[in-house]
Amino acid sequence: MNLRQLRGIITKGGTMLFLEHRDLVRQLGADSMVLLKNNGILPISKGKIALFGAGAVDTLFCGIFYNRVYTDKNVNVREGLENNGFSFSTESWLNKMEKAVKQAEKEYSDSKNRVNVVFGGMKMLSPEVPISEADMAEAILGTDTCIYVARRPFIDDSQFFETNKTYQLSKEELDNINLINDSFKNVILVLNSNALEIAAVARMKNVKGIILMGVPGMEAGNSLADVLTGAVNPSGRLTGTWAKKFKDYSTCYTHAATEKAVKNKNIDYKEGIYVGYRYFDTFDITPLYPFGYGLSYTSFDMSLEYFEASWISIMMRVKVTNTGSCSGRQVVQVYCSLPEGKIDKPYQVLCGFGKTGKIKPGESEEITVKIPMMAITSFDEEKSEFLMEQGDYIFRLGSNSRDTKICAKMVLDKTTIIKKVTQFVEERDFGKFLTPPPRKEEETGYILVASLSGDDYNSLNKVVNPQEEFTTYITEGSKYLSYVNKNAYDIPFRAYEKIEKVKPCGSATFIDVVKGKVTMEEFIASLSPEILARIVIGSVEESRLDNDSRFRFKFNNEDKKIDTAAMTTNQFETTLGIPRVRFADGPSGLRIVGIPCTCFPSPLNMAQTWDMSAMIRMGRAYGREMEAYDIDYCLAPSLNVNRNPMWCRGFEFYSEDPALSGVLGAGFIMGVKRYEGRNVIIKNLVTFNQETFAWDADINLTRRAFAEIYLRPFSACVSIIKPAGFLTSGNRINGKYTSSQKGLITDIARVDWGFNGFIMSDWGSISDKGEDIHAGCDLIMPGYDPDKLLESMMNVSPTFEPDGYVSIVERAYLYGMPMIRYEKWGSFKLDKKGDSIVSTIVEPGKKISDKAIELQKAGVCKIKEEVDGTTKITYKGFNRGPYLALGDLQQAVIHLLNEYKNTASMKKLIENANI
Repeated sequence: MNLRQLRGIITKGGTMLFLEHRDLVRQLGADSMVLLKNNGILPISKGKIALFGAGAVDTLFCGIFYNRVYTDKNVNVREGLENNGFSFSTESWLNKMEKAVKQAEKEYSDSKNRVNVVFGGMKMLSPEVPISEADMAEAILGTDTCIYVARRPFIDDSQFFETNKTYQLSKEELDNINLINDSFKNVILVLNSNALEIAAVARMKNVKGIILMGVPGMEAGNSLADVLTGAVNPSGRLTGTWAKKFKDYSTCYTHAATEKAVKNKNIDYKEGIYVGYRYFDTFDITPLYPFGYGLSYTSFDMSLEYFEASWISIMMRVKVTNTGSCSGRQVVQVYCSLPEGKIDKPYQVLCGFGKTGKIKPGESEEITVKIPMMAITSFDEEKSEFLMEQGDYIFRLGSNSRDTKICAKMVLDKTTIIKKVTQFVEERDFGKFLTPPPRKEEETGYILVASLSGDDYNSLNKVVNPQEEFTTYITEGSKYLSYVNKNAYDIPFRAYEKIEKVKPCGSATFIDVVKGKVTMEEFIASLSPEILARIVIGSVEESRLDNDSRFRFKFNNEDKKIDTAAMTTNQFETTLGIPRVRFADGPSGLRIVGIPCTCFPSPLNMAQTWDMSAMIRMGRAYGREMEAYDIDYCLAPSLNVNRNPMWCRGFEFYSEDPALSGVLGAGFIMGVKRYEGRNVIIKNLVTFNQETFAWDADINLTRRAFAEIYLRPFSACVSIIKPAGFLTSGNRINGKYTSSQKGLITDIARVDWGFNGFIMSDWGSISDKGEDIHAGCDLIMPGYDPDKLLESMMNVSPTFEPDGYVSIVERAYLYGMPMIRYEKWGSFKLDKKGDSIVSTIVEPGKKISDKAIELQKAGVCKIKEEVDGTTKITYKGFNRGPYLALGDLQQAVIHLLNEYKNTASMKKLIENANI
């Protein structure tokens, strides 16, 4: 445990700055809950009830590690129900459960584990207390209604995943539920968790109500009370398919907990595009609760009033009428069945949605659903094209993926190529793919029809070409010859270096660039590689550099001493006018060590609102707190697809549907950006959804799944609103690290999507940082050794240890893992296919490195004992020489500074400089 983590444990105190945010959290939390079953029991009246379940006292409010938010007060279920007029016949059992939790925390909170328990937010350490006969005798006095709250810990523990425990109720929980079902006439099951295997429980006679509470934030207990009593009519809808049993998921046999995956750090996404409801609906596998499902205390009727199709978008106007007896809100869901053709397709895809306001009984509201054409395209792997095949596009309107009616049809006269894109993901052979069965004939009846002609389609961005060159800027009179254009080593994604001369800018500062006095290129050309290398890394354990001030006066630029996820360097603020910017974790609220902030509902809960206005309101509250604490960038939203319900951090993401994730994420960003100088970093680009380990997993997937499923949340979001940046994932895709893939972060994100912000590497990633910068990754987080980065621009020999392996640098530990890690191979890159070798000698009596022995087994090195008793170890690979160009480094700084100039920190720096 380091000093920062210890400080986070012992300094928590104070009160929230914006107490009114509690009301917002309470409202959002209630709106995000999903009513799964109601046999006439809900809403219930206030009064005496029985309350069981560990989640009643040990309620889950937010996630673990960087998702944990410091707050001044969390309201658990027991407190929330008490606050809203309930009393309990189970005080004895609740007190025993509370005592067990406190005892478990006390026993586990030693110096070794304290970080994980408190700093990490892993509270759920005690198994559920059994219900004794005395407990039940007390519980049934004066009430026939029992609420049972199950909670599930979010932990990264392979033993849980190998036995599917995270998707199943424990024996203690099942025993208690069975006893409760036998003892009470009315049982309400509340799930303080993600999806669980509850099919058998849901069929129990006396379990008359089930509520997915999820992870609803700091007002959890009060939000639940509002739903239980009917103060809030539940309008949440599932954003993931809920299977009857885990083996029903298409992804369950190739998740990260399989023996092969754990051993090889290798995961095959064999299901291709058939993820979630795309699989269940196409292969007609009945789920327990379908995608988009959710009940209400009232009923609705929906009808399509208007339908129009153009190459800009498809417009639908839907009339929603409240046919029940109380006010409520309805989610309108529009699905499209694409025509069968050359490319196999899922039965349907969600292509649009909207949510009404509160509609009174007997009244109606019309909402407009706008469907972008990319939402109904398919990806042709052979030609690397997004296209729409000729035929009928059938639109379905309904309340979930299994409850829809055909309402409209669009007829396309010819197959039309929407966009041809760069092809960089290497092909993977998975053998036999899932092949969808033939579709059944369906009667359409009387529906609205529109037509499109392929000849009318026109786009300036129809062909997206990869970026094949970059520019190095040098001042007039300087001498610089490209060393990468002639480099014999073929660096991945090589591009041609073009050299451009610019005017000298003398002692100009970045403030002069912001004010338009000099160009960005002129300023960048005036900076040394040593300065550039420090700008592109975070401030953790940073290396300081003496640099002369370009200001003719001295000034201070003090900032608040708060501990957040990361910062950039401040060593050029008062010398070059480059601001330090601050990043805070943000999936569930701002994580500032020791400072109470608002703990909002988890991203998964917020997605279950299906409500853009809710996302915007929450984003505005984030932006307000960011402004109060001088935070420039929030590390959220997380847009990865929830591929598998066993994903221990599934609460952190929005949905199994990519388009829904992207659109809702855009709403959150809109809210944050209402505050000038505040913006977000979208994460994690891309495929950060394996279940157990994260840093070095190799995700193998098809080009089509990559394009249609895993990239789409990010592209959909960016098409709506511009974030400041992307955070890459630390894993690999088809063998290569995401942060080193120029095809992804330059050709796709920048050229195809038109993104012009900056791109960051993930904390603790172990990719080659020189290759990252060359590929277009602009900022290495949370810090790095600038000299190691500069080695990429030189020819450097390996540094060997006495055991025959190179020196390994590991520092900046967080959660027991080094955030900065690299091996000192210099310009040499290990590869058994390489054309170069390097050798070292191990003296007699010295133990040979285990790593060297492993590499010998892999055919990468040879270990040979010499006649003099020494051991010679010869490694095979490539001598890369200087492979990172000055222009690569400059381009990264340009991307960063173009965003930094719009930050609140930049504005503050200019004010303090009094310029």
